[in-house]
Amino acid sequence: MNLSSRSVRISDILFCFAVHDGGRSPVRDSETDLGLQGRVLSFLNQSKSGFVVISPMQSLSLMEFTLCMRVVVGDLGERKVILFSYHSQYDELRIFREAKGRFGLHMGGQSVVFVLPDLSTLGSHICVTWESELGLTAFWIDGKRSIRKVYKVGHVLQSGGTAMLGQDQGVRSMSEQKEWRFVGEITDLYMWDYVLKSHDVQEVFQVGQFPRGNIFDWNTLSYKITGSVKVLPKD
Repeated sequence: MNLSSRSVRISDILFCFAVHDGGRSPVRDSETDLGLQGRVLSFLNQSKSGFVVISPMQSLSLMEFTLCMRVVVGDLGERKVILFSYHSQYDELRIFREAKGRFGLHMGGQSVVFVLPDLSTLGSHICVTWESELGLTAFWIDGKRSIRKVYKVGHVLQSGGTAMLGQDQGVRSMSEQKEWRFVGEITDLYMWDYVLKSHDVQEVFQVGQFPRGNIFDWNTLSYKITGSVKVLPKD
């Protein structure tokens, strides 16, 4: 396969990894068994292709979830940014910044958009919560919750996909991929198969005592780096 060809889609590249969401796969790039504790993933070169495939600890067949992460970015202007992508044949889940102050959650072919404080060069802590029964959905920025919206009532997030940081798996062209590419740093990514209580979200933001992620846990994360992404110390 010629990966330099402009006609190659990111979904074609992903076929090489055989990463499944039913459990961990042997894709760790770290030299120890400590995951990414105390470290950040640095996506600093927008002109080059770089992404990280991450392996969940259990299936992503979900009717609710909480996903949290810390991000540091430069001046984005109105550029679109993909923060998290989980892609199956149904284009399952994306979390993105589509313009200054506008963030979205995309599942099952539909998106819901929130107006929020923008990402910062000093760092931002982002959480997203969703549950299927009532469709209650919210973003949390630095421990503060947005207005809740009703979205995808009765939906089930399907298993069998691939989770990725740095690039959007749903795009079709290399030019569109470059537009959505994340440039900055990501750390402290956790995901749970339930909606965290507000005090737990506060603890995650403040790096206190909180339940460890049972889908993704940064401290023990299994991951595979492709392209221009570096693992750096957090401090």
